[in-house]
Amino acid sequence: MDLLAVVKNDDLPSSVIKLSNRKQLDAFRYGAAFARGAVINEDDVSLIQVSGTAAIDEHGVSLYPGDIRSQINCTFDKIDSLLRHEGAGLTDICAATVFVKRPEYAEVFWEMAKNRGLDEFPAVCVVADVCREELLFEIDGEAIVKKGSEEAKDTWNA
Repeated sequence: MDLLAVVKNDDLPSSVIKLSNRKQLDAFRYGAAFARGAVINEDDVSLIQVSGTAAIDEHGVSLYPGDIRSQINCTFDKIDSLLRHEGAGLTDICAATVFVKRPEYAEVFWEMAKNRGLDEFPAVCVVADVCREELLFEIDGEAIVKKGSEEAKDTWNA
């Protein structure tokens, strides 16, 4: 299902921007109807929404079939690239859903997250189908980037 919601009122964010990832082809180009992510800019923060991301290359081809570790590393790299373009990184993720095809892959994910310095990665692991049969792993999530004055940053932390 595709959905577009439009709200008319004076309490809208400053801007909403569709994101593209230099490391992946826009999904629309290979027939999928979603954006790689979006940034919702407010005065004091930007909320970066990251769409479900998996080990898919610049041409829409699945990478590393059957290799969970390579798929996890590739997915982390794809998300990090998307976030870096917006001045953020993996440590700015505040909520995520991790989809694994088999229960034992959750343990591999947590081990690999820890190896990247993401010991307290704020994610829920779900055993579920991933976007393609050959893919074993996918992440979607949200990151927050604080901006503006120190006062705005202190207000956000309160």
